[in-house]
Amino acid sequence: MTVDTRIPAVVNGTVDLECGSTTSSLSRQEQVDFSHMIFVDGGSLLVKLSSNFVNLQDLGGKKIGVIPGTTTEGALKSVLQKTSVTAQIVTIADHRGGLAALESGSIDAYASDRVILIGLAATATDPGQFAIAEQYLSYEPYGFMLRRGDAPFRLAVNRVLSSLYRSGEIVQIYSRWFGKLGPPAKILIAMYALYALPE
Repeated sequence: MTVDTRIPAVVNGTVDLECGSTTSSLSRQEQVDFSHMIFVDGGSLLVKLSSNFVNLQDLGGKKIGVIPGTTTEGALKSVLQKTSVTAQIVTIADHRGGLAALESGSIDAYASDRVILIGLAATATDPGQFAIAEQYLSYEPYGFMLRRGDAPFRLAVNRVLSSLYRSGEIVQIYSRWFGKLGPPAKILIAMYALYALPE
């Protein structure tokens, strides 16, 4: 799935469940349903250490890459407007393209969710040349996307998620995929507890 195809694919029944870095938002819930939350993240910026980036004001007159149609794009535009920073937003087709553009110098920063930026930096030719901004651009609660109006299917998905959260098995799953980043953050542990609904 791509950013452009994921919602239509769920709406038209091409897929039953989209499992990705999709933020559950009220506007998206007009078209699709979401499972319980599965992850909590936030938008940020990947920059080169050589740029001496300290805060958003350092991006005045610079180029920032972002995938269009994402919640990160909207958050980025909003933050730039609120902070009166004039930067050029460059649309990027996918995350690999964002990393390549940053490596080549055709953009000065790449905006996406922090966990995605960490993964991109880790796969770069020289991971040590990158840093992730401390500032968060947004709050991104991820959920599995599924078709609207299918309460039994949504319940089945949520029943499995709640079971994983109650049993603690979710921590093993987290460790398998994100263990190199350290233990789950406190906000993620709290999310697991909140959605560990009883049977």
